[in-house]
Amino acid sequence: MAPSTSGIAEAARQSTEEWQKDLHSLFQQAKDRFPDVVWELGEGDEKTDEIWGHKAIVYARAPPSFQARYFQFRPAPIASPTPYSPSTTPGLPAQSSLSLSLTLDYSRSPSPYQSSPDPASNGNSVLRLPTNISPALFSNELEYLYTGKGLGSAFEFLFDSATEDQHEDDEDGRVDKLRKDLVFMWRSRLYSDVRIALSGNFSSSTPNHEPATAIFSSHRFILASRSPYFHTLLLTWPSAPTPAKGTTTSEPPTLTLPSPPFTPASLHFTLGYLYTGTLHFSHRTYDLSTAFALLRAATYLSLPALAAEVTSRLALEMLHGLFHAFLPFPAYESITGGKWAVGGCRCRQCARRAPRVLEFALAEDVREPTLERGARRALVGLFGEGWATPEFAALPPKVRESVLKGVGKRTTPLNAFALLFAAQHALRRLDAVIDAWADTAREMIIAGRRGVEECLVARAAECWEEDEWVGDVLGEDGEGTGFGDVEKVGWVMDAVRRGLCERWAAAVYQSIVSQILLRPHPTDPSATLLSATSPIRARVEETRVEVLRWLRRRWLGVREAGGFEGLEGWALKEIAAGERPFVAFSSLLFLCFRVWIWMWVGMWVNGFPHSLPFVSLRRFVRVHRRPMAVMTPLCGLVAPSPLRRLVALFHVRPSSYSPSFLLSTKPNN
Repeated sequence: MAPSTSGIAEAARQSTEEWQKDLHSLFQQAKDRFPDVVWELGEGDEKTDEIWGHKAIVYARAPPSFQARYFQFRPAPIASPTPYSPSTTPGLPAQSSLSLSLTLDYSRSPSPYQSSPDPASNGNSVLRLPTNISPALFSNELEYLYTGKGLGSAFEFLFDSATEDQHEDDEDGRVDKLRKDLVFMWRSRLYSDVRIALSGNFSSSTPNHEPATAIFSSHRFILASRSPYFHTLLLTWPSAPTPAKGTTTSEPPTLTLPSPPFTPASLHFTLGYLYTGTLHFSHRTYDLSTAFALLRAATYLSLPALAAEVTSRLALEMLHGLFHAFLPFPAYESITGGKWAVGGCRCRQCARRAPRVLEFALAEDVREPTLERGARRALVGLFGEGWATPEFAALPPKVRESVLKGVGKRTTPLNAFALLFAAQHALRRLDAVIDAWADTAREMIIAGRRGVEECLVARAAECWEEDEWVGDVLGEDGEGTGFGDVEKVGWVMDAVRRGLCERWAAAVYQSIVSQILLRPHPTDPSATLLSATSPIRARVEETRVEVLRWLRRRWLGVREAGGFEGLEGWALKEIAAGERPFVAFSSLLFLCFRVWIWMWVGMWVNGFPHSLPFVSLRRFVRVHRRPMAVMTPLCGLVAPSPLRRLVALFHVRPSSYSPSFLLSTKPNN
């Protein structure tokens, strides 16, 4: 079942809407978001209004006509002061049309180990530009630069010809162009006024694991508009950075973020998301570890839309749906019908990633219920070869036990054979693995298989009627449906023998005979489905004989557990027929001990053995007379002489065994 992409599309739409709302808020509140340019509007010397803005937005977005009329300021090229590395741009662009005319490969990202050039020689001073234009018209034009909306009658003015950039008449085209321009602004460090630093061991290739520092350049007005965390942090900083020691130029302030949870890769994607409102702002992709770090970063920076999009992409893209992680249990059950391993992907990639996702979702600083629910479903559905991985074996023991309980809930007659076959394939695969993790995985798989064995025994009559047994294993003609079916029958019969217990062993015998060996042929009612020469029949017959021997060795415990109750008459006769049941030596010793204790207690209470109540003696013998029939030869070894005489007195011949005795649990008075 292919995973639905509607969840990703919905999360991406919400991210875009949140981004557009934040950019509109930035335009409306530009005066309070670290502005560096203000237009004074009015006629002559009388200025009636002020509109605040940001140079970086104008240079990255405005076409030449806008700059020629309203942005006459042209700062001279400046050299990059130390300790910054030389700028990849020799100077500020003479025209902002670079962002429109150049075909940008915006999949590339600014190196996190390079710093931005000093934004302008005038530091954080606000540039004031007087102009004579209608405030409403100018506001519409500037709003388009910030949001891609609000052009109105200014559309023909911003674009010098009616045919230029006609694709922008489309809403998606405008959004795409806005993203490209903002990525250009970020990558070119155009008037960047803040740095973000990370320190830690980011690469396993770093010699001796020496700590490294990664530095990213950014814009305060973007950070403060897009993240509540940055908004609170930046507004508490001084409005103007202080000059560095020994220099006359000011350095951008540096924010330091903790690592973990941040990594250079996750911070790169987080900043790109803040600028563009999407994680697909470049051709660069991220792995599972970076996705985990992204989700932690979204939580740290209070970005719920980013967290929702990362969660959706984790479940639906990186783990192929994660067994419908977004569906509650009733809806999931209605899709799967209670059948195991049909609601998700069981590929090797998912098998290796699902344990990591579950461990991540359970972390104290994450606690993500959607990923946890999906990962648990996935690990239950991956039982078998999906557990034969080092990632599953590395899970904490309590987590593995909880997943095992989930498999137990799916262990029903409907799923018993599929689970058993999956366990056998996994154990065969682990036979070739000598690593330590294989022992842990093997132990868990055997524990899961034990639950299947109990199901096959306790609900044998239901299991033998399942389509996977009758149709897929036995086949319509009783010869199997494919190569290896005899082996599968062997696995099932071995599981039955391992799961035998005193409560259900007799019922298992009855169901094997009636539902397998005597199952009628679908086209010939006078014949059985399994022919006399069928290798499947031979394998089942061996199991029938072994179950019968097992019953005759443990018939006393079976009777005490009520194992003979509810059996049909023919089954009772077959179990009771043949040789005399063999009583285990331990059972004989136990009976001898009970008789011996009974006699000596009576002697202590009544004074002499002959004074014991005769009625009580007869009741005891009636309950235990048949085991005593085979106990006589051993009494001389384990009992005193009075007990030998007692056993000989009430000796019962083996011919007195009958099917009704198997059901007798009370003495006959």
